Amino acid sequence: MRKKSKFKQLSVKSLVLFSLLAATVPVHTYADGTQVTAEPVFDVPSVGSVWVNDKSYFELKDARLSVGADNNMVTFTVKIVNGGTSDILFIDYWVRMQSIAGANFTINVMPQDKDKNVIPAGGTQEIKFYANVTSAIQLKDLQFKIIKWDFSSAEYQKTLGILQIPDNYTTVAPAGSKANIKISKTSLQGFIKRATISSNEENFLPSIILELQNTDIRSLKLPTMNYMIRTSDGLLYPLTASGVTNTTTIDPLMKKEITLTGKLPRSISDQNWELVITENTTTGETTSVNTAFAEFKIPNPTEDTSATEKEQSFSNESGTYVATLESIQRVPWEDDDLLSASILLKSKESKPLSIPNLTGYIELDDSVKVEVKVIRTDNVIGLQPDKEVRIQLLGTIPYTYEYSKMTVHLQESVKSGSGTNNTTVTDLVAFKVDSAVDSVPVVKADDRYKLGGLGRLADYYIHALHNISGKSSDLITAQVEIENLEKRSNDLSKLVAHFKGADGTVYPATITEIKTKISPSGKALVHIWANVAKSKSPEITQLLIGEGITQGKYSLVSEKPDSYVNAVAFDLPKEKAFTPDTIKDIDIFPYKLSLSRVGTSVNKTEIKVAFDYELEKNNQYEVNTEEYKLNIELEDLDGKARMDWNLVTEKEADGKTTGATTLQIGKNKMELTKTDNDFIFKTSFLKKYKLNLYVVFQGQKRLVASKQLDWFYFSD
Repeated sequence: MRKKSKFKQLSVKSLVLFSLLAATVPVHTYADGTQVTAEPVFDVPSVGSVWVNDKSYFELKDARLSVGADNNMVTFTVKIVNGGTSDILFIDYWVRMQSIAGANFTINVMPQDKDKNVIPAGGTQEIKFYANVTSAIQLKDLQFKIIKWDFSSAEYQKTLGILQIPDNYTTVAPAGSKANIKISKTSLQGFIKRATISSNEENFLPSIILELQNTDIRSLKLPTMNYMIRTSDGLLYPLTASGVTNTTTIDPLMKKEITLTGKLPRSISDQNWELVITENTTTGETTSVNTAFAEFKIPNPTEDTSATEKEQSFSNESGTYVATLESIQRVPWEDDDLLSASILLKSKESKPLSIPNLTGYIELDDSVKVEVKVIRTDNVIGLQPDKEVRIQLLGTIPYTYEYSKMTVHLQESVKSGSGTNNTTVTDLVAFKVDSAVDSVPVVKADDRYKLGGLGRLADYYIHALHNISGKSSDLITAQVEIENLEKRSNDLSKLVAHFKGADGTVYPATITEIKTKISPSGKALVHIWANVAKSKSPEITQLLIGEGITQGKYSLVSEKPDSYVNAVAFDLPKEKAFTPDTIKDIDIFPYKLSLSRVGTSVNKTEIKVAFDYELEKNNQYEVNTEEYKLNIELEDLDGKARMDWNLVTEKEADGKTTGATTLQIGKNKMELTKTDNDFIFKTSFLKKYKLNLYVVFQGQKRLVASKQLDWFYFSD
């Protein structure tokens, strides 16, 4: 009997060590060599066991200390294992609790277990007890006696064994571990999935995501639970729970996330905090006890943790959010570079949340503070559950400046009074990254790219590239197609653009303005151009486009951008050559022009050219008609004569037609005249000429069609 008792107690003490070693994370290796790390599982160690006969024993487990207002409370469970062939009556036994100093404490059976008396042969029963103790008592100060009533003894009882709580006994699950717990007799596993600590000038603002998984075979309706943070000094601070209600149920094998937020003064240490979960249990008609049933070590906030973390939580009065650092770009802007940090903001609540009034800054090498503008890139006014909104922190640095590390600080600005300057700025999260920045997305030539947030989403595509040669420089022109992907008519985003050479040199570009709204699925064509030195124009390989920003907001059509975000680089397509010796189906996208029955004549000093034409237009595209000016030229092959006329498509910018020099949509005729007093004397020498058609852009001409014809004859 005694040998069994000693052996059982020693082996149970070893369980304490095994439970503490559970913090060692198991690694599973699969056949393909992949290693998957699993979270360790923590069980509150057993205090020990006492044999009551050769085959049955009492095990004392789950001893916990709960702090109360006037005194503390100890709760523990006795597990009775009946290995015999007859019933065990618990009424024949009892448990006494006393301090090492000899003070005795009255213990009581929890009301829900008061009728548990008969433990049948081969059966197991658990009975939970509670006792009030003085505030100075700690668990390691307590001893438990397992007694059997024996009226033949002097004190009418016989001590079967004494159990002492070991010094290293703990009920707190290590950081990063899952914990086996019981709620209302149902087995669960609890796990701190994520814990972050924000702060303002006065308070720490912890945010904890607690995951509960039902590991039992029955569903559990969660009772009313209380959540607290216990500091290293033993101070308790309440937490507010969201994501659960008084009707929340967790079905078998299902998980439930509970978001816990609170406020603690910054005068205390933020190290060695613990999460304590308690439950109110009724002990009588008018009395109840508040007892702890789960405790977790909260990971200490460290610089190393935030240095690699791209997703962090924070909370405010509205609820809990998750901020994810999506990307960091460094792009050219005039004589400087723009630093742009893109952050996704997501709600972890089951209700809509307001979007905080965010601010922040970027810090380089822990010493240089870069002021930023905060731009909300999605057109939304609230954050729905599990939805995201994208924001950008935008700052400016010299393009020659180099740094080795960066910290992106996200803050919230809240008005604290009626005055305009009475605001409180709260630190929310800080993302630490090295000097590397995310590459600007590169779109292959002839591919499309979706750009813009909610409410401004559009599809971008470079339809054509033209290099118009000049005397000292070339005019690089990209024709960009933009399709409105929204369900409402939209203004085009105000764009900022640069052409980029293979050596990284950038050339600021100018963009055609289209001021009319684009209908859903409608398209617009804009011209983007820049003058580049002739020696450098062959090296231009990309067009860099971003959405313009004016004073921290997306630029309106009438505004001039002072920065830009969401940069993307398009590889430039090869320039398309026109079909030689034809004036049919001339591509002036989105127009197509065909000429026929071209003929020339002369009457004294007046030279006349007449022709039939058909002008077609793809009406799906909105264009700026001012950019579609043409020039028709007659060039004698022997150089004896040359004349030209300027044409426009549809209408002039003021909406008034210009008679014969306006090409109208459809099939029409046109007659153009010139006066030359000497031309009549040249006619006998004129044989053949070229009819050349040019597109005139920014004063530069680009040849789009050419055909050799006979003077004073009508062509086909």
